[in-house]
Amino acid sequence: MKNSLTLCALLLTALPALPAAETPQHTVRIHNGFVYAPAGIACVVDDQAAFVLDIGRAPGAKPQFLGQHWSASGCRPGIAAPDDSIHKLVLESKEANIQWVWGKAGDAAVGRISVDKPTTVTVKLLKESWPKLYAAYTPASDGVTGEATLQNGNKIGWRLALSTAPARNDGETLELTLDPKEPVRLVAGLGTLPKFSDVDGILERAEEAYVARRPSASGPWGDFVGAIADNLNNTRVYSTDNHRLAYTVSRKWAKGPNKAPYFGWDSFFNAALGCLDDPQAAQEMVRASLELATPQGFIANFSHWEFIGKSTSFDRSQPPVGSLCVWRMHQRRADVGFLREVYPKLVKWHAWWMTARDGNNDGLLEWGSNGNGWHGALLETGWDDTPHFNGGKMVGPNMNVNAVDLNSLYSMDAEYLALIADAIGEKNDAEKFRAESKAINQRINEQLWNEELGIYCSRMWGAEGKSGAFLTRLTPMNFYPLTCGAPDAEQAKRVLKVMTDPKKFWGEWILPTLAYDDPLFAKQDYWNGKVWGPVNYLVFQGVKRYATPEVKAEFARKSVELFMQNWTQNGTCGENFSSTTGKQTSDPNYTWGALLCLVGVEAVIDQQPDGKFVAGQGLPADLKLNKIPLADRLYQVTVKNGIGVPTVDVGNPR
Repeated sequence: MKNSLTLCALLLTALPALPAAETPQHTVRIHNGFVYAPAGIACVVDDQAAFVLDIGRAPGAKPQFLGQHWSASGCRPGIAAPDDSIHKLVLESKEANIQWVWGKAGDAAVGRISVDKPTTVTVKLLKESWPKLYAAYTPASDGVTGEATLQNGNKIGWRLALSTAPARNDGETLELTLDPKEPVRLVAGLGTLPKFSDVDGILERAEEAYVARRPSASGPWGDFVGAIADNLNNTRVYSTDNHRLAYTVSRKWAKGPNKAPYFGWDSFFNAALGCLDDPQAAQEMVRASLELATPQGFIANFSHWEFIGKSTSFDRSQPPVGSLCVWRMHQRRADVGFLREVYPKLVKWHAWWMTARDGNNDGLLEWGSNGNGWHGALLETGWDDTPHFNGGKMVGPNMNVNAVDLNSLYSMDAEYLALIADAIGEKNDAEKFRAESKAINQRINEQLWNEELGIYCSRMWGAEGKSGAFLTRLTPMNFYPLTCGAPDAEQAKRVLKVMTDPKKFWGEWILPTLAYDDPLFAKQDYWNGKVWGPVNYLVFQGVKRYATPEVKAEFARKSVELFMQNWTQNGTCGENFSSTTGKQTSDPNYTWGALLCLVGVEAVIDQQPDGKFVAGQGLPADLKLNKIPLADRLYQVTVKNGIGVPTVDVGNPR
C-alpha cells in the first residue's frame, strides 16, 4: 500500500522525533512482499530503499523456514489481510510451535512471537533485497538500527526494537530465546513507533476487523472460502521493476526478487481467485500479465522469470482463459473502466491464435511452438507432459492435431469477449465474437465429434496414412466442448456419461487427467493421472451448462473435499493431487489448487451473463457463505432445503 507520510514512518516512542527539516514526505509500503521472506516484513521507501526482516528457526534447527517458499511440514500460512493490517502464521516442528502475528497500525509495523515450548528463533535482517536496494544494520541493545541511501544521496534511518533483548545480535541475525509465558513484541519502521504495551491490542482489533469483513464459509465443507483468501493473500510479492504487488504462483518458483513468474493461464486464474477478497491485487495481476504480452499480442507461457536464459517464452502462449477470468472479476465487482483498459489486449491475444495456430487453414486450431518443437507445444497446452496428443507430430510450428481443448477454449474466449464488448458499448464487436463462437462450435461438432465413442476427440490432419484419425486417449480435455456450449442436449448427455463413469473418471477424487483404465494412469506422474485445480474449474464451467443439479453438487463436493482434507491437515494448497490417495503432490503451496474451492463457491451461488443469480441445488444442509461479492454487493448465502438462498449483506464489496 502506498502511504504518503508526514513523518517518514515509525520510531520508538522513547526516542526523540527527528527535526522537522529532516522529515520529508516519503512513499512507504509495508507488506510481506519480498519473495524470499514469506513470513517477513518489508518496508519499502520510495522504491529506493528497503528494510526487510524475516522470522525463522535458529540456524541448524529443522525444518529451516527461511528461504523461498512455505514448507508443508514447517509452516502453516494463516490469515493475511489485503491491507496488511494483520498476518498470522505458525511455524511447526517437533521442538515447538511458533506463532508469528504481525500487522500495521497506521504506518507502523508491529508483531508478536509466541511459542508453546521453550525454543530459540532467529530474526534475520536482509542487507540486499530488491536489485540495487541495500541496507546496513547496526546492533542496538533491544534490536537494530538500519540505514539506506536514497538516489539523491540522502540517508534514511530505520529501527527495529524487541521487548526482550536478543540473546545474540550481530546486527544481521538476532537470536531470541522464547518462553511460552512471555511472548516477544516487535515494533519497526522509520519514525515514531507504538509502545510495546499497545501491540497486542492493535493486533487483536485488526484481526477482529478483518475476520468480520473477509469472505468465509461454514458448515460441512469447512471454511473453503477463507482458504482461497489465505492462499492468495500470502502469495502477493512486490516487484520494483513494474512497481506492482501482485500474485505469483508460488514463491518456490522465483528466480530472484523481480523474477517471481507470471505464468500464462495461472496468472489469470490467480486474478479470478483473488478478486473474492482483494480486487485491487486481482487487477494488478491482470495488468502485470497483459503488459508483458509479446509484440505479436499473445500472453506467453511464462514472463517476468528466467528460464534457459530468457525472461519470456516468445515461442509459445498458454490456454486462453483471460476473458473468462476478467469477466468473472467484473461479475463480482463491476468496473467498466478496468474492462475498457484490458479489452484491447485481450482481443489482440484472441486474434493471434488464428494467425499462428491454424497450420492447415481449416478454421480449427492446434497447439504449437515457434522454435521449441513438440516439447514447446506441450508446454503451450498448459498440460506439460500430457499424452493426450501422442501420435501427432510437428508440422512447421504446430502440431498436426486439431486440439479439442484449444478450440473449445478459443470459442469460450470469444463468448466472454462478447460479454465484455457489450459491457463497454462495443456492440459490433460483441456480434462479431458471438458469430465467431457459433462458427467454431459448428466446426467442433462437424470435425471433432466421435460418434462411435460418444465424445469429442482431438483429430489428426496431414500425417501420412493418419489424416482424419481421432486421438482416442481420454482425458478431461475431451469434456472441454461443454465449456463453450458446443454440444446439443443429446451430445452433452453422452459426454457427461463418460465423465461420470466410475470406471473412467468419477471416482473418489476427481477429475484424474487420464482415465482410470489408461495404462499410464498408475504412474500418477504430473499430468499423467493427477487431479489439477484448473482442469476441474474449466470442466465445471461446462458442467454448469449441461449437468443435473445432483451432478453439479457432487462435482463441487468432490472438488472441495479433496482440497480441504489437505488444507485442514497440513495447510497445503496443492499444485496437483494424487487421484488415488487424494494427497497433495508437487508444490505444496501453489495458488491454483484453490480453484477447487472456487468450484464450490460457484456451485452454491453463481451469476448468469444477464445478472440473474443461479442458486445451487442438492447442497448439504448447514452450508453457509459470508461476504461473497456478486453484482457489486456482498451476499450471505444460506443453504435451505438443499438450495443456496442469497441475502444482501451489509458492507461495501470494494
